[in-house]
Amino acid sequence: MNPGARRIAGPACCDHPEDERYFSWVLLIFLLIFAGMAIPAEGASSIDFTANVTSGSPPLVVLFTDTSSLPVIGDSRRWDFGDGAIEFDPAGTISHTYLQEGIFTVRLDRTDSEGYHSLIKYDFIAVTGPTPTPTSTTPVTTSPTTSPVTTVTTIIPTTTPVTTTPTTVPTTQPTVQIPAEFFGQATSSGLPVPAGARITARIGSRNAGEVVVVSPGTYGGAGPFDPRLKVYATNDEIAAGPVLITFWLNEASQAAQTAYFQSGTSQNLALTFAGPTPTPTSTTPVTTTPTTSPVTTATTVIPTTTLTTAPTTSPQTTVTTVPTTGPTTLPTTSPTVTPTAVPGLTLTFEPGWNHVAIPRYLAPGSDSGSIFSSIDTSGRPIWRYNSTSQLYERVYPSTHLNATDSIWIYSGSHATLPLSFSGTQGLVERNLYSGWNGFGILNLTEVPARDALFPVYSSWKYSYGFDPVAQRYEVSIVKGGTGIHNDSRTLIPGRGYWLFMEENITYRAFIPDS
Repeated sequence: MNPGARRIAGPACCDHPEDERYFSWVLLIFLLIFAGMAIPAEGASSIDFTANVTSGSPPLVVLFTDTSSLPVIGDSRRWDFGDGAIEFDPAGTISHTYLQEGIFTVRLDRTDSEGYHSLIKYDFIAVTGPTPTPTSTTPVTTSPTTSPVTTVTTIIPTTTPVTTTPTTVPTTQPTVQIPAEFFGQATSSGLPVPAGARITARIGSRNAGEVVVVSPGTYGGAGPFDPRLKVYATNDEIAAGPVLITFWLNEASQAAQTAYFQSGTSQNLALTFAGPTPTPTSTTPVTTTPTTSPVTTATTVIPTTTLTTAPTTSPQTTVTTVPTTGPTTLPTTSPTVTPTAVPGLTLTFEPGWNHVAIPRYLAPGSDSGSIFSSIDTSGRPIWRYNSTSQLYERVYPSTHLNATDSIWIYSGSHATLPLSFSGTQGLVERNLYSGWNGFGILNLTEVPARDALFPVYSSWKYSYGFDPVAQRYEVSIVKGGTGIHNDSRTLIPGRGYWLFMEENITYRAFIPDS
């Protein structure tokens, strides 16, 4: 069955057989909003599920049973079997057939009188080939006597499609899509490098990145919208060992400095070139940062190798979209929080650029760009990245803000902004497109990236955030990565993140009403 055709459980807010139970339920949900939607309240009843078999040969039929101590509300029980199949189940017992070999992670999402819960059992189902039949009755010590379970662990996670590489990306481009970035001072024979000169990065004899000098003596900048020298390496280059980068002025003079490639880093590196002061290769005036939509500045965070045209196909499932515009007139006063609004978390802004996110549906009257009116933006526009067109768009006071939206906003000083959430939440659906997307998690507590992005685990590849204190990008998180790039690193609620998707897909998550 097409996942887009499945019946989505509506908000469970009207089944109250007893007043006493209703008020208890509301209180518990209120507490859960602060504790995080995936963490049960203190003393919560047990949440668990079982399977009648957990290993076998394909086709393997498995009967899953929800053994949680409390009944679900309505039919809001959702199974993710780990092989791409998702089912909504009101009964609590469901059968699923695994047709391919692999190790599968199973997840159960449910809502009961104590709120919303998620339980993930990693590597829970092992589907392996049949045990080889011996060709001789003579015992052979080297032949496996049991099913070679260990040989399938190399394909975890099996939910990752093998055909998800974006077809729009030329195969000749580097396969590592998060670059290493450089900026800083640039001199030639002790004199500032003039505007219009080109600084190129090379890996071996290959040009791996280029930037044009805008201000004499400086290339790139520390701000998130400043152009920088972006350097891309291939998987083959990384596999061969440390990747050395050399820097060249107008492809003729080599800098005295070199650097090693580190994906996702941003480095202030002063470059000194020998030889006579170069002549700019172009007399075309170089303009400063545009005052309108920053089409050119988008390249500071979005690799140019992946910015093709907007996706020509729709996401794999059909959703009802949330309006992206607000009232046609601007409010003349600060929005008034409605009495039914639920207190939310507080966004923190540091001096400089900040990448923040909206983790819930906001309360009516406090759900547009006007909520940022108290932030001193020093006259700078507020931006939101449109992943459909892969361009920035302005956020005006009337712009409607949606759950998972990420916002770029400049602050002249340290500031805080409390958010007020709507009492009506329910299903959150968001289209994510092949390429880069601005994204914020729905959790209200820090969670590992692999858990926060579990609904789209088969399709995401990279994520990285922006440190507003240091005013630089953080080290990237890579799905299935190791070391500092591992996907057990946590994502912070209220922080915006860049999320690279390998295909069009719809993100779905359910938040209980408060």
